[in-house]
Amino acid sequence: MLAWLRKALTKRRMLTAEPPSGRRIRVREEPPSERFVLSIALMIVFFAGLVALEMVYMVVLGEWSDVIFNGVMLIVGGLVGALFGWREA
Repeated sequence: MLAWLRKALTKRRMLTAEPPSGRRIRVREEPPSERFVLSIALMIVFFAGLVALEMVYMVVLGEWSDVIFNGVMLIVGGLVGALFGWREA
């Protein structure tokens, strides 16, 4: 999972090349730090765990848990913020 995530988070920038290289466009890849990849992977695991916990809670008790749902939304917000921040930086 980490290799797929690392590949998905790699920034690709198009640069114009100098005339002697023969190519018009160069692509520069900037891989993410290992710490960032691990933190995103951990957030995905937390998200899956909280969704599973919400489903078990609904099956066992037959009602919606606002507290677990707020945890899910916290993780989703963290993931979206981290990914948009990484892409725009």
